[in-house]
Amino acid sequence: MVASRRGFLAGFTSALLSGSLHAQAPDTAAEQRYEFFSGNVSALSADKVTVGRTILGRPPRRRTFLITADTKVEGDLDLKCRVTVAFVVAQEGDVAKRIIVRTPRSKESLSPKPR
Repeated sequence: MVASRRGFLAGFTSALLSGSLHAQAPDTAAEQRYEFFSGNVSALSADKVTVGRTILGRPPRRRTFLITADTKVEGDLDLKCRVTVAFVVAQEGDVAKRIIVRTPRSKESLSPKPR
């Protein structure tokens, strides 16, 4: 067990010193990781969508996302619908890359199943 830890540490140290484990900043927008925000749509226009959410024990949050030609919308986007927004942070603000409209579950799926 001790020998395997030493081997791991020796390998990790040599890799670290050789520079193969250094962090790289993304070069293009395609390499950026998306951040996610879910909630209900409170305002909607052709170029912006505002989403708000409330989590128990935390203050309510509201975020506005820019809608561009590259934004993909899955479902019928409307006021008060529940959405998940995948976005990137840019100089002009939070840019929505994908908006997924969550459909409400049917009453049948919410009722308890008979045993």
